[in-house]
Amino acid sequence: MNPFEMGVVTIGSFDGKGSFNVIKDSVELEGDVRYMNEDTQKVISEEIHRITRGIEEEFGVECELNYVPDYPPLYNDPAVTAKVVSILEQADDPVIEAVKEIPINSGSEDFAYYTQKIPGTFYIIGCKPKGVDKPYLNHHPKFDIDEDALLVSAKSVAHVVCEYSFD
Repeated sequence: MNPFEMGVVTIGSFDGKGSFNVIKDSVELEGDVRYMNEDTQKVISEEIHRITRGIEEEFGVECELNYVPDYPPLYNDPAVTAKVVSILEQADDPVIEAVKEIPINSGSEDFAYYTQKIPGTFYIIGCKPKGVDKPYLNHHPKFDIDEDALLVSAKSVAHVVCEYSFD
């Protein structure tokens, strides 16, 4: 794999059901794969299949692999993104305090299916609760938001919809 491309395989569940003093006759592993382009996803898929075949051969066991590529990478079209940034930066609206670029990340998002078909951009509204220095991320059980962010979200989308022009 290209060392400059991001590809992550996470085993989030390793379940060996049975008693603590008996060697298990089966275990189940579940995980997640994150990547930034389809070529990397293909390499990861091939490697997972190769490793599975190797485990079967080396240890004389049978493995059942159910590898399903899930969410595609989310791609923000540069031209659409530039227009949206411009609209939000020029909006004369006190609830829109700043427009900042955030670092690329490997989160998965349903919106990625749309941008595979239609050029688009995805943006995030900050929603950290007031008085909190280090908020919990959205999949944490203690995740919370400042509900004022809902107004910021609605107004920012309204500005984009009303001002966007298709040149």
